[in-house]
Amino acid sequence: FEMVEVTKLSGDGGIDVRGTLVVGDVVRIKMAVQVKKWKLKNNILAPVVQQVRGSLGAHEQGLIITTSDFSPGAVKEAAQSDKTPIALMNGEQLVMLLMEHGIGVHRSTPDLFEIDEEFAMGGSVK
Repeated sequence: FEMVEVTKLSGDGGIDVRGTLVVGDVVRIKMAVQVKKWKLKNNILAPVVQQVRGSLGAHEQGLIITTSDFSPGAVKEAAQSDKTPIALMNGEQLVMLLMEHGIGVHRSTPDLFEIDEEFAMGGSVK
């Protein structure tokens, strides 16, 4: 993303961040992003998608990122072909993206122990 702007806390129409998504240094897409930090059992519903769509500026596309998930109605609403598309990223996708880019995570390799077959079969301990 380039030209990223965090919006003000109130009166932003539900949009948290605006910026330009750059793909391959060729394609530039103006994006309006809403982020929802919700518990896993609380899925994002269709009205949230509708609110984001209604808050889009000229030539903007929407993205909703949540730590939870989306209801079937929200997924259907976001994908309507006759309306501006709204991309959806759920908590699992967010974690995978953070892991892929090493953001907020630490990779460690656990030690694995295997039982020696000779010992397991009653062999003597030296």
